[in-house]
Amino acid sequence: MKTQALLRASCTAVFVLATASEALAAEGFKLRFPVSGTLGGEIVAPMPNDGWFGSMVVTDINVTGVSGGDGNVLQLTNAGTFAPTAADLAPAVAAGKLTQAAANALIASPATYSGTVDTSIKMHQTITNLLIGNVLGKDINGGKLVLTVNIPYAATYSSDVKLTGTSPALTPAYQPPALNAAANSIFSTGYQSKLAAQSSAATVTMSGLGDIEASLLWEKSMDELKVVAGVTLAMPTGDYKYTPGTLKPNIGFGNYYTLRTGLGVAYTASESMTVGARASLGFNSQNMDSYVRSGDYYGIDLAAAFRTPVGVVGPHMTMLRQYTDDTGGALGASRLSITGVGFFYTVPIVALGKAGLNIAYMKTTDTKNSLMGDFVQARLTKAF
Repeated sequence: MKTQALLRASCTAVFVLATASEALAAEGFKLRFPVSGTLGGEIVAPMPNDGWFGSMVVTDINVTGVSGGDGNVLQLTNAGTFAPTAADLAPAVAAGKLTQAAANALIASPATYSGTVDTSIKMHQTITNLLIGNVLGKDINGGKLVLTVNIPYAATYSSDVKLTGTSPALTPAYQPPALNAAANSIFSTGYQSKLAAQSSAATVTMSGLGDIEASLLWEKSMDELKVVAGVTLAMPTGDYKYTPGTLKPNIGFGNYYTLRTGLGVAYTASESMTVGARASLGFNSQNMDSYVRSGDYYGIDLAAAFRTPVGVVGPHMTMLRQYTDDTGGALGASRLSITGVGFFYTVPIVALGKAGLNIAYMKTTDTKNSLMGDFVQARLTKAF
């Protein structure tokens, strides 16, 4: 059957595409975990032969917002102290809006404020991943070792960020009321200008290298059951610049490492259906620039693949949960939680020999402290 030819060509067998990362993490509201999950049409693949294989993966990601800890659109608390200097108030004094005595009173009596900022964060990414792997010939306890390197490049990365919110009142109120009104007017102008500046700084267009990942996998086939276990190291090779106090995005996840382990199984329930499941654990080191440590996480992937005369189709689902708190960040524990559902279609490309094309779609359905949106992915895999 042509479907079997495709999946043999994929070479990656059960779940090597767990190495195809660039996902929705705690620093930047994303974690290093594959945006497409770790399961697809490859779960019906036979055990790979020895030798080299490669995959070209193009993913178009549409981020429609960021969720807070309650699952709703993220709101930020903006609090601080209004402590103007003489230079800050000089324009108001020169324009006759404030007397020098009133200005001196404001300088001598700082006030505090606390307001809520609404976020509108939209991003679009087109990411190309080149995955190169080698299936080692030596038998290891009935299975084979697979080495892979995954190199991502963001062809386009654009963001549109808007931070808005009503200027909060200063407390305690200045006396007399006329001075309080003048102080709040001056403060409000600066407050809104700062929100506009932060929005502008976070609205960018860029391209560049992402974080490279290296993986070592062990795969074994036992009649109707396939098992794969592996470990992936994600390295801070991507374009990244630490910008304190802003929401400015980066292509790279940050100046830290992630070690991701996984164990997956695929069971052929019938000639036409295979089901798969995979559990993953991710461990993050501290960001050496920001000193933030994103919490550790686990992921669960589920998929069902149905063989048809025109290829392999099926649904897939990913659940990603951060189970330890972030530390060192301004947003506290900020535990990320995300669920995505979608479908995939896999078909052989006869003209290319041992090659196959996998097309997948996934949409987030439930998120907390996370980016949310959807993506379409095309993955071409060929054995050499």
